[in-house]
Formats: sequence, structure tokens, C-alpha cells
Amino acid sequence: MLQPELIFAPQLKWEVAINAFIWSRKVKSLSARTLDYYAFALKQFCQAHECQSPLNCEPHHIATYITWLQERKVRSTSILSRLRALKAFFNWLKQEGLRSDNPFDHIPMPKPNQPLPRTVTEDHFLATIATLNPSKFSDLRDLTLFVLAYDTGARLSELLNLKLGDLDLISRTAKLLGKGGKERLVFFGQKTAHLLRRYLTVRMVKENRTLTPDDLVFVTISGAPLTRYQAHWNWRKAQKRAGLQPLPFHGLRHGFARRWLLQGGDAFSLQLLLGHTTPTITQRYVTLWGSDLKQIHAKVSPVDSLPLKRIK
Repeated sequence: MLQPELIFAPQLKWEVAINAFIWSRKVKSLSARTLDYYAFALKQFCQAHECQSPLNCEPHHIATYITWLQERKVRSTSILSRLRALKAFFNWLKQEGLRSDNPFDHIPMPKPNQPLPRTVTEDHFLATIATLNPSKFSDLRDLTLFVLAYDTGARLSELLNLKLGDLDLISRTAKLLGKGGKERLVFFGQKTAHLLRRYLTVRMVKENRTLTPDDLVFVTISGAPLTRYQAHWNWRKAQKRAGLQPLPFHGLRHGFARRWLLQGGDAFSLQLLLGHTTPTITQRYVTLWGSDLKQIHAKVSPVDSLPLKRIK
């Protein structure tokens, strides 16, 4: 019996294969952001070599692509992310019977450098939010977003997709939809709950309506969903107003992990709260901050233990 790749090798084009692969990932409920990244990585790979079909791709094509990325000064962590996307694509081709092998089987995955996480410290956080004026709706919304991120360690995408129905201000919990469509419950302190009540009350008065469980928590002045770009820009702008070197929004997540460990929180609970599927990243946090015994004290909310004068 002829192998499938002998039948389809002359006909299967990159565009067709990529579209079929993306469709197969949609069925697995991957996020739109992940799907876009797969498409980006695969299309870029096509630009970096002369292989006419994914069924004819060889290990040397991958090696050429790695060199192509390195020559363009792409960070090692980004290179590894793109290679993982490609490896998943070729694994899919093999599983579908379109290839007999995965060219990555013969290519060792490069080990990325492990730069220290760009972490938001307590002083950095307090100085940043001190620039916000809670009497303005946009500043009150940003203050609420920043505080909730620092108190829960949630990813920005998870907070921007958070709906009112997934928020419980009495039990101080939020149900997040994380990577791979996995749900998890996170917790926040009394000060954060008070700030959320204040923001949502102001928003209801401003919009002159009762919010529904399907309403997103974080929106623009016009009521449109707050975008990642807007949130990143607002966070950066607040830091620059404070005279600080801007750190990425993800630094709030690192800051939560750091403060959790310094306050005596355990690594297993941290892994669950952050939604890590493996303990690898959590263990890195423990290595960085878990041994600083001088700062360990009673387990409290990261935000409740800070002197947040603007939250009354």
C-alpha cells in the first residue's frame, strides 16, 4: 500500500497545510492568540527557506531557519517558542499520516537563556498607582485593573476576558479562563474587593444601567472592551509619570509570585493560583525568592499588606 506522503507530497501546499493545522487546533479549543501565533510562526518559517512543501521539509531547513532568526537578533526565548509551534505542526502531519517522521526528531531544541523576570516590586507598584486619580473613570478603571493583577497574579488576557458573572465580591474570588481554555479560581483581598465595588458602581452610574453577568469587567470610557494594547500603554504611561523605568504588565504577575513566597506562601499553592501546568516555572520563582527568610511573615493578601492610601 502506498504511503500517504507519496500520494500527497506533490500536491500539498504550505498554505493548505497551515490552514488545516490551524483548523485542527480550533477543534481543541485553543485561544485565538495561540492560533494567531501558530499561523505567524509557520508563515515566517516558509519565508526563511525554499522548501516547496511541508512534506519535503528536512532537518537542514530547520537549521537554516534557526540561523535566520539568530542573524536577526531574535531572543532565544522567542526562537524556542517558534520552534515549538513548528514542532507541533510537524507532529500533526505525522499523526495524520502525511509524513512518516518529524524533522525535529533529528534537531536538538536550543536551550534559551533564562533572564531574570522583570518583576514589579512593592515600591515600584505603589509609586505607579500613586500617579492615578480615582476621581477619573479611566484612572479608577486602571487602578482597579493594576491592583487586581497584583493581588491575583492573573495574566492580562485573563483579566480582560473576565466577566461580571465570574466575579464574586462577597467570597472575593474570580473564575478565570486560562491557557488552553482551562478554568481556575483565584482570590483577592478586602481592599481589592472594595476597589472593584467602587469601580463597578461608578461605571453603572456612568452608563446609567444595571450591569449584567455577561458584561466584561474592564471596558473603555465608551463601553468597548479594553484591549491588550490599551492596558499595556496605560500601565507604561503610569510608570513613566512616576519617573520609573517601565516594566511589562507581566511584571505584576511576577510581583505577585515574589510577594507570595516572601510572605511564606507555599510553591504548590502558587502553582495552582498562577495556572502553571508544570512546576518548572514555579520552581524558578522559589529559587529566586523562596529562601529570603527575613521577609517571611503571616499569609495575607499581597495588596492588603500594602499602605494603599488611595483605596479608602
